[in-house]
Amino acid sequence: MGTVTMALVAWLLTGVPEAGPAPAGSPGTFMPKTLTFRGEKYVYSVYLPPGHRQGPEWPVILALHGAGSRGTDGLQPRMQSVAEAARVHPERYPAVLVLPQCPPDKDWEDVADFVLEALERSLKEYGGDRKRVYLAGQSMGARGVLQLAARQPERFAAVVAVAGRYTGRSVVGKLNGLPLWMWHGEQDVVVPVFESRVLVEQLRAGGHTSVSYTELSGLGHDIFDTVYLDPAVSTWLLSQKRGK
Repeated sequence: MGTVTMALVAWLLTGVPEAGPAPAGSPGTFMPKTLTFRGEKYVYSVYLPPGHRQGPEWPVILALHGAGSRGTDGLQPRMQSVAEAARVHPERYPAVLVLPQCPPDKDWEDVADFVLEALERSLKEYGGDRKRVYLAGQSMGARGVLQLAARQPERFAAVVAVAGRYTGRSVVGKLNGLPLWMWHGEQDVVVPVFESRVLVEQLRAGGHTSVSYTELSGLGHDIFDTVYLDPAVSTWLLSQKRGK
Protein backbone atom coordinates (compact mmCIF):
# COMPACT_ATOMS: atom_id res chain seq x y z
CA MET A 1 0.00 0.00 0.00
CA GLY A 2 1.49 3.37 -1.03
CA THR A 3 2.00 6.35 1.23
CA VAL A 4 -0.83 8.35 -0.37
CA THR A 5 -3.27 5.45 -0.09
CA MET A 6 -2.34 4.85 3.55
CA ALA A 7 -2.84 8.53 4.31
CA LEU A 8 -6.25 8.49 2.64
CA VAL A 9 -7.39 5.43 4.57
CA ALA A 10 -6.18 6.96 7.83
CA TRP A 11 -8.08 10.17 7.11
CA LEU A 12 -11.27 8.28 6.26
CA LEU A 13 -11.12 6.29 9.49
CA THR A 14 -10.24 9.15 11.78
CA GLY A 15 -12.87 10.52 14.13
CA VAL A 16 -12.47 13.91 15.74
CA PRO A 17 -13.80 15.49 18.93
CA GLU A 18 -17.36 16.79 18.82
CA ALA A 19 -16.29 20.44 18.76
CA GLY A 20 -14.52 23.06 16.69
CA PRO A 21 -14.47 23.94 12.99
CA ALA A 22 -12.52 22.12 10.32
CA PRO A 23 -9.24 24.05 9.96
CA ALA A 24 -8.97 26.14 6.81
CA GLY A 25 -6.73 24.38 4.30
CA SER A 26 -7.50 20.91 5.68
CA PRO A 27 -9.23 18.28 3.52
CA GLY A 28 -12.33 18.53 5.69
CA THR A 29 -13.35 16.61 8.78
CA PHE A 30 -15.59 13.62 9.45
CA MET A 31 -17.68 13.72 12.60
CA PRO A 32 -18.73 10.20 13.73
CA LYS A 33 -22.31 10.15 15.00
CA THR A 34 -24.77 7.70 16.55
CA LEU A 35 -28.51 7.98 16.83
CA THR A 36 -30.92 5.85 18.84
CA PHE A 37 -34.22 6.07 17.03
CA ARG A 38 -37.33 4.11 17.99
CA GLY A 39 -35.25 1.76 20.08
CA GLU A 40 -32.67 1.03 17.37
CA LYS A 41 -29.11 2.33 17.26
CA TYR A 42 -27.91 3.75 13.95
CA VAL A 43 -24.64 5.31 12.81
CA TYR A 44 -23.84 8.13 10.44
CA SER A 45 -21.09 10.62 9.73
CA VAL A 46 -21.12 14.32 8.99
CA TYR A 47 -18.43 15.76 6.73
CA LEU A 48 -17.51 19.38 7.50
CA PRO A 49 -15.76 21.28 4.70
CA PRO A 50 -12.54 23.21 5.32
CA GLY A 51 -13.15 26.33 7.37
CA HIS A 52 -16.59 25.24 8.48
CA ARG A 53 -18.25 27.14 11.29
CA GLN A 54 -21.81 26.65 12.48
CA GLY A 55 -24.08 28.91 10.48
CA PRO A 56 -26.91 29.15 7.93
CA GLU A 57 -24.79 29.71 4.83
CA TRP A 58 -23.67 26.13 4.10
CA PRO A 59 -25.30 23.92 1.48
CA VAL A 60 -26.10 20.44 2.81
CA ILE A 61 -25.90 17.19 0.83
CA LEU A 62 -27.61 14.07 2.15
CA ALA A 63 -25.76 11.22 0.43
CA LEU A 64 -26.96 7.60 0.34
CA HIS A 65 -24.50 4.81 -0.43
CA GLY A 66 -24.93 1.59 -2.38
CA ALA A 67 -25.69 -1.91 -1.10
CA GLY A 68 -22.04 -2.85 -0.59
CA SER A 69 -21.56 -0.21 2.11
CA ARG A 70 -24.29 -1.44 4.44
CA GLY A 71 -23.14 -2.19 7.97
CA THR A 72 -22.75 -0.76 11.45
CA ASP A 73 -19.16 0.54 11.46
CA GLY A 74 -20.04 4.01 10.22
CA LEU A 75 -16.97 4.05 7.97
CA GLN A 76 -18.05 2.72 4.59
CA PRO A 77 -20.32 5.68 3.74
CA ARG A 78 -17.28 7.96 4.01
CA MET A 79 -15.73 6.10 1.08
CA GLN A 80 -18.58 6.65 -1.36
CA SER A 81 -17.77 8.76 -4.37
CA VAL A 82 -19.40 12.04 -3.38
CA ALA A 83 -17.39 12.06 -0.12
CA GLU A 84 -14.21 11.23 -2.03
CA ALA A 85 -14.94 14.02 -4.51
CA ALA A 86 -15.39 16.48 -1.65
CA ARG A 87 -12.04 15.40 -0.19
CA VAL A 88 -10.16 15.64 -3.48
CA HIS A 89 -11.87 18.85 -4.63
CA PRO A 90 -13.14 20.68 -1.54
CA GLU A 91 -13.47 23.83 -3.61
CA ARG A 92 -16.17 22.11 -5.69
CA TYR A 93 -18.09 20.82 -2.66
CA PRO A 94 -18.11 23.60 -0.04
CA ALA A 95 -20.94 21.82 1.72
CA VAL A 96 -21.85 19.80 4.79
CA LEU A 97 -22.32 16.13 3.87
CA VAL A 98 -24.64 13.92 5.90
CA LEU A 99 -23.62 10.27 5.41
CA PRO A 100 -25.97 7.75 7.04
CA GLN A 101 -25.21 4.03 6.98
CA CYS A 102 -27.94 1.56 6.10
CA PRO A 103 -27.89 -1.48 8.44
CA PRO A 104 -27.24 -4.97 7.06
CA ASP A 105 -30.18 -6.67 5.36
CA LYS A 106 -32.09 -3.37 5.17
CA ASP A 107 -32.98 -1.06 2.31
CA TRP A 108 -33.15 2.71 2.48
CA GLU A 109 -36.91 2.55 2.39
CA ASP A 110 -36.81 0.58 5.66
CA VAL A 111 -34.81 3.27 7.49
CA ALA A 112 -36.08 6.44 5.84
CA ASP A 113 -37.25 7.93 9.15
CA PHE A 114 -33.78 7.50 10.65
CA VAL A 115 -32.21 9.12 7.61
CA LEU A 116 -34.47 12.17 7.83
CA GLU A 117 -33.85 12.45 11.57
CA ALA A 118 -30.07 12.33 11.00
CA LEU A 119 -30.44 15.12 8.45
CA GLU A 120 -32.52 17.25 10.81
CA ARG A 121 -30.09 16.77 13.70
CA SER A 122 -27.16 17.67 11.45
CA LEU A 123 -28.86 20.88 10.29
CA LYS A 124 -29.46 21.92 13.89
CA GLU A 125 -26.00 20.94 15.11
CA TYR A 126 -23.80 22.14 12.27
CA GLY A 127 -25.99 24.68 10.48
CA GLY A 128 -27.02 24.81 6.87
CA ASP A 129 -29.20 26.62 4.37
CA ARG A 130 -32.58 24.87 4.43
CA LYS A 131 -33.28 26.15 0.92
CA ARG A 132 -30.15 24.39 -0.32
CA VAL A 133 -30.50 20.82 0.96
CA TYR A 134 -29.65 18.26 -1.72
CA LEU A 135 -29.91 14.52 -2.25
CA ALA A 136 -27.22 12.39 -3.88
CA GLY A 137 -27.38 8.62 -4.22
CA GLN A 138 -25.50 5.84 -5.97
CA SER A 139 -26.85 2.38 -6.88
CA MET A 140 -29.16 1.32 -4.02
CA GLY A 141 -28.82 4.90 -2.77
CA ALA A 142 -30.13 6.27 -6.06
CA ARG A 143 -33.46 4.58 -5.45
CA GLY A 144 -33.29 5.74 -1.86
CA VAL A 145 -32.88 9.42 -2.69
CA LEU A 146 -35.76 9.35 -5.15
CA GLN A 147 -37.96 7.73 -2.51
CA LEU A 148 -37.02 10.46 -0.03
CA ALA A 149 -37.61 13.16 -2.64
CA ALA A 150 -41.04 11.75 -3.46
CA ARG A 151 -41.87 11.57 0.23
CA GLN A 152 -40.88 15.16 1.04
CA PRO A 153 -40.35 17.05 -2.25
CA GLU A 154 -40.78 20.39 -0.49
CA ARG A 155 -37.68 19.74 1.62
CA PHE A 156 -35.04 19.33 -1.09
CA ALA A 157 -33.60 21.63 -3.73
CA ALA A 158 -32.28 19.04 -6.22
CA VAL A 159 -31.36 15.36 -6.64
CA VAL A 160 -28.50 13.47 -8.32
CA ALA A 161 -29.25 9.76 -8.80
CA VAL A 162 -26.59 7.45 -10.26
CA ALA A 163 -27.10 3.91 -11.61
CA GLY A 164 -30.22 3.09 -9.62
CA ARG A 165 -32.87 0.38 -9.80
CA TYR A 166 -36.28 2.00 -9.66
CA THR A 167 -38.65 -0.94 -9.27
CA GLY A 168 -42.25 0.13 -8.82
CA ARG A 169 -41.83 3.63 -10.26
CA SER A 170 -43.54 4.91 -7.12
CA VAL A 171 -41.92 8.33 -7.48
CA VAL A 172 -43.67 9.25 -10.72
CA GLY A 173 -46.05 12.13 -10.15
CA LYS A 174 -44.67 12.94 -6.68
CA LEU A 175 -41.60 15.03 -7.37
CA ASN A 176 -43.44 18.27 -8.17
CA GLY A 177 -40.86 19.60 -10.62
CA LEU A 178 -37.90 18.98 -8.28
CA PRO A 179 -34.68 19.34 -10.35
CA LEU A 180 -33.31 15.87 -10.99
CA TRP A 181 -30.18 14.69 -12.82
CA MET A 182 -30.03 10.94 -13.44
CA TRP A 183 -26.97 9.04 -14.68
CA HIS A 184 -26.39 5.49 -15.88
CA GLY A 185 -23.69 3.49 -17.67
CA GLU A 186 -24.80 2.06 -20.99
CA GLN A 187 -23.08 -1.29 -20.31
CA ASP A 188 -24.22 -1.69 -16.69
CA VAL A 189 -24.72 -5.40 -15.94
CA VAL A 190 -25.45 -4.91 -12.23
CA VAL A 191 -28.43 -2.60 -12.70
CA PRO A 192 -29.60 -2.62 -16.34
CA VAL A 193 -29.65 0.76 -18.03
CA PHE A 194 -33.33 0.37 -18.90
CA GLU A 195 -34.11 1.08 -15.24
CA SER A 196 -33.14 4.71 -15.72
CA ARG A 197 -34.41 4.97 -19.30
CA VAL A 198 -37.89 3.82 -18.37
CA LEU A 199 -38.15 6.05 -15.31
CA VAL A 200 -36.98 9.11 -17.25
CA GLU A 201 -39.61 8.43 -19.92
CA GLN A 202 -42.31 8.05 -17.28
CA LEU A 203 -41.29 11.21 -15.46
CA ARG A 204 -41.33 13.24 -18.65
CA ALA A 205 -44.63 11.73 -19.74
CA GLY A 206 -46.03 12.70 -16.34
CA GLY A 207 -45.09 16.33 -16.89
CA HIS A 208 -41.79 16.47 -14.98
CA THR A 209 -39.89 19.11 -16.96
CA SER A 210 -36.85 19.39 -14.67
CA VAL A 211 -35.34 15.95 -15.23
CA SER A 212 -32.00 15.56 -17.03
CA TYR A 213 -30.50 12.24 -18.03
CA THR A 214 -26.90 11.38 -18.96
CA GLU A 215 -26.01 7.93 -20.25
CA LEU A 216 -22.31 7.12 -20.41
CA SER A 217 -21.53 5.11 -23.52
CA GLY A 218 -19.43 1.98 -23.05
CA LEU A 219 -19.32 2.24 -19.23
CA GLY A 220 -20.75 -0.13 -16.65
CA HIS A 221 -22.11 0.17 -13.12
CA ASP A 222 -19.13 1.77 -11.40
CA ILE A 223 -19.47 5.28 -12.83
CA PHE A 224 -19.78 7.05 -9.48
CA ASP A 225 -16.31 8.63 -9.49
CA THR A 226 -16.86 9.79 -13.06
CA VAL A 227 -20.07 11.52 -12.06
CA TYR A 228 -19.06 13.22 -8.83
CA LEU A 229 -15.64 14.28 -10.06
CA ASP A 230 -17.28 16.03 -13.01
CA PRO A 231 -17.25 19.74 -12.11
CA ALA A 232 -20.50 20.21 -14.03
CA VAL A 233 -22.27 18.02 -11.45
CA SER A 234 -21.22 19.98 -8.37
CA THR A 235 -21.81 23.29 -10.17
CA TRP A 236 -25.31 22.27 -11.21
CA LEU A 237 -26.24 20.76 -7.85
CA LEU A 238 -25.08 23.63 -5.66
CA SER A 239 -26.67 26.24 -7.93
CA GLN A 240 -30.17 24.89 -7.22
CA LYS A 241 -32.27 26.54 -4.54
CA ARG A 242 -35.82 25.94 -3.36
CA GLY A 243 -38.09 28.76 -4.37
CA LYS A 244 -35.60 30.02 -6.97
